[in-house]
Amino acid sequence: MRSIFFSLLFFAFLIGSAQSNQGEYLEAKRQFSLGNYREAMQAFHYLSNDDVFGEYASFYYALSALKLDQPKVAEDMWKQIRVKYPDWDKQQEVDFWLAYVAFDQGKLWQAFREAESLPEDWKSFLINTYIGKMSLSALDSAYALNPNNKSIAEFYLKAIKDQPYDERDQFMMIELAEKFDLELGGDESLPVIKKDEYAVAVVLPFMYESLGNPQTVIRNSIIFDLYQGMELAQRELLDKERIKLNLFPFDTQKKGSTSYELVQSKKLDNADVIVGPLYPGPLNYISQFSKENKVTMINPVSSNEEVIGDNPYSYLFKPSYSTQGREAAKFAAQKFTDNKKLFIFYETDRDSIVANAYRETIERDSFFVVRFERLTNEDAQQIQKDFTEQYEVRLDTMYRQSEIDSIARLPGRIVRTRSLRNEVTGRIIRDASGQDVIESYEVKFKVQPDSIGHIFAATSSNLLANNFISMVEVRSDSIGLIGYEDWLDFSLVSYSQLERLQVDFLSPSYYDVESVNYDRLRSKFIRTIGKEPSEYHLYGYELMWHLGKMLDEHGIYFQRGWSDGNFRPGYVMEGVKYGVYKDNQVVPITTLRNLELKNQNTEKETIDEDRD
Repeated sequence: MRSIFFSLLFFAFLIGSAQSNQGEYLEAKRQFSLGNYREAMQAFHYLSNDDVFGEYASFYYALSALKLDQPKVAEDMWKQIRVKYPDWDKQQEVDFWLAYVAFDQGKLWQAFREAESLPEDWKSFLINTYIGKMSLSALDSAYALNPNNKSIAEFYLKAIKDQPYDERDQFMMIELAEKFDLELGGDESLPVIKKDEYAVAVVLPFMYESLGNPQTVIRNSIIFDLYQGMELAQRELLDKERIKLNLFPFDTQKKGSTSYELVQSKKLDNADVIVGPLYPGPLNYISQFSKENKVTMINPVSSNEEVIGDNPYSYLFKPSYSTQGREAAKFAAQKFTDNKKLFIFYETDRDSIVANAYRETIERDSFFVVRFERLTNEDAQQIQKDFTEQYEVRLDTMYRQSEIDSIARLPGRIVRTRSLRNEVTGRIIRDASGQDVIESYEVKFKVQPDSIGHIFAATSSNLLANNFISMVEVRSDSIGLIGYEDWLDFSLVSYSQLERLQVDFLSPSYYDVESVNYDRLRSKFIRTIGKEPSEYHLYGYELMWHLGKMLDEHGIYFQRGWSDGNFRPGYVMEGVKYGVYKDNQVVPITTLRNLELKNQNTEKETIDEDRD
């Protein structure tokens, strides 16, 4: 009886103690809700080891400390909760607040590590709350710690854009835009300076002093074609749209010293835009002048990104080599979805830039590059051998006749038969009745049919291109092939062959010879200069046509308009699109239909519009 009495007494004590602790906890919560964090913190500390309320009391103790601007105390208590109550069902809230405290104290590495296990909406809340307040240098660190986080990239890109135009990290802007497919929108950092007429300095190697030499004239014809095209566009813009551009030609003679003298002469000081130059020597001095005097310059024919350098006012009118590779890969990723294995081959250093950009882009779409190789003309025969070499597989030693018959009925499988011969003597082997023993076999390619989806061949070599085309034709599978538009000019390749194989071409210089605008412009050139327009006549016209319209709309810093990333259709060529980039992002991918070259980008846009 005495033991029962003491047991009941102890049980009553426990109930009373629990009720007392519950009252203490509720009072602590009330003080917390009233904002009396110091009193609440003391009460929660008293209950932090309680068997019933310990987890919650410890949690609110840390939260009270945080409210009292004691982040280290709060952090230590939340870390204790992790160890002391590992099975508590509110551990995720603990992770959240530890990440919160780390962000608040600028401990980025720790903050992102703590946030890693959080639900996406919680993680996004923390990032959006803190990353948006960070300085550019802090965002640089945040991106370095989290190179795959799109939210951080968006804030980082915006912070770079908010810098003065001359101080922006253009290379990082391009990296972020490419990697996360980000758009910047318009750029308001440059002033709007409009004029009634604009001075365009055309800084090209006219080689006036060598015009007496016929060979120089022939070699330099593209420069004069370019300038004639610009002149025609200049006249038409004035006549039809009242846009006045004044062209001032300056001869660089391909020399750095001549360009230096040009800069020193102050003749460029009144230029609103500079077209050119084309060669490295003149480029150094003209680009430096452009950067120091904030005069926009644009190269009319180069695809070399090195021309841009670190000059924020320098642009390419054509797509750069890396842009060509990137856009070709985007096209391929949409076309070859059934088989995501591919081979990439390239020839020159220039081609390697295209090929590497192609590889980096297409691998982001989960494609697998089986081979990535540099080739020379000496490798041409080996390539063809690799893809067309065959071997025999004997079937009658592995399968019954009924199974061989089933194999023969499969699409793409061809079972052959012949008399079996002795491997040593070469004589036909006969059975007991004197009949020839028949063997069944298949001929297979070493690179199996449909084992890869397509080949990207970055080469302007006639021999290599012909070998790739012949190789694809010999095989009976559906392997795709993408090459350069140069292939269309090779004498060893017929248009009908290219169309039959559905070869695609990287065609940055494409223009539609069937268009009304081309026909009108062709007639205009014939009337004014007495001959058919060359590709460079069209480049010059197209460049000046775009420049005139952009200058009229946006003033001398016409790139304000380009920065919105919108596509602007061309007059005879496809058009331009820039955004964050310093080179044209429009890269037509063409193919032959009824022996005529067609732009597949345009065809796709038409199909998409019809679906909408």
